[in-house]
Amino acid sequence: MRLILLILIFASGAAAAFGQETLPSTTPATDLRSRLQPPVKPLETDLNGLWVGELLQNEGGIADKFEFSMQLHQNGIFMKGTAYVRFGDIWAEMRLSGYQLQNGSWKLTETEILRAKKPADLSWCIKKYELRVTYTNDGISLHGPWWGNSDFGPCIPGSVRLKMKKKSA
Repeated sequence: MRLILLILIFASGAAAAFGQETLPSTTPATDLRSRLQPPVKPLETDLNGLWVGELLQNEGGIADKFEFSMQLHQNGIFMKGTAYVRFGDIWAEMRLSGYQLQNGSWKLTETEILRAKKPADLSWCIKKYELRVTYTNDGISLHGPWWGNSDFGPCIPGSVRLKMKKKSA
């Protein structure tokens, strides 16, 4: 018995002497897993640039399809930029900002109308978006739902589909 005790004392002393860390026997399994698994990193895609496409509005809005673009400036998991929406002679440019969610999608919110042209009886919808990045044979796209409010109350929501405009050489 003394021999076994002597071997255990020697083994723990040798591990400490050679810089080997021994985990305490009371370490919870979740703590051990967090030590072994790297943290989840957000999708590292460069979304800087001009995105063009369309904004769709569900039935009951002033139109079912609008021309739409976003000029985005990404800084890590944060985003800022402008959104531009147009239907015929009416249009608006809005400032937006947001951040990347843990699931990789982007939560963007329009914060201010910068410029606009509209009839007096129309109120622009200040929108929020949750956009996902998708990779296709044609390149990268951003798509997802939008919802918001105007001076008249909640807007009829819809969705957005955008592709990055190719940079000219």
